Amino acid sequence: MTNKVQTPENDLMVETKGKLEVFFDKYGDKLLKAVIGIAIVAVVVFVAVSVVKGSTQKKEQAAQAALTVALTSDATVEAYEAIIAEYEGTAAANTATYIAGAEMLKAGDVEAAKAMLAKYEDGKGVAAEVINGLVYTLRGDIAVEENDLQSATDLFGKALAASADVQTWETNSVKLALVYTAMGDVVKAEETYEALVARFPELKQKYSKYIAE
Repeated sequence: MTNKVQTPENDLMVETKGKLEVFFDKYGDKLLKAVIGIAIVAVVVFVAVSVVKGSTQKKEQAAQAALTVALTSDATVEAYEAIIAEYEGTAAANTATYIAGAEMLKAGDVEAAKAMLAKYEDGKGVAAEVINGLVYTLRGDIAVEENDLQSATDLFGKALAASADVQTWETNSVKLALVYTAMGDVVKAEETYEALVARFPELKQKYSKYIAE
């Protein structure tokens, strides 16, 4: 394997860590919109398949109903915060925590988003695993904003481990490779692309130019 590997945005990023922000300024909003889109689908699936037992059933059902209303009415962050406060401990409130944090980050309030996403607890099940991955992605984005690139690599790595769907893997692999590039570790950046195309061969043509022959 060679260190002479072409990487996207290379001319903007190799000199200083701060130049990684150029990529996120350019593409971050599009990526976040895609992430939120996946989350909405995942939440709808989660609400549809959740089976709640015991004394928490009514509370969970009420929380799910409130979350569904919020999702279908283009609710504000305050609406999701109200769900979190009223239905604390429910799966729906946990999902609302993710959505509120995502919207805060989209609005540019990094500190509020960081505090909100820190409250999220990993869920179980296929739909929850997607949301788990999305939370790690957003936390990785926040680490980049704070120029904590080592933490960003850990968080994007956890996002990859949390969910196996192709869009999540592609998004986090590219972000991880860009962070490695900003850190000057082009070998790991190349290995990240190699792992991506090995897992999803249909993406080989798209990313082969970033992998040395």
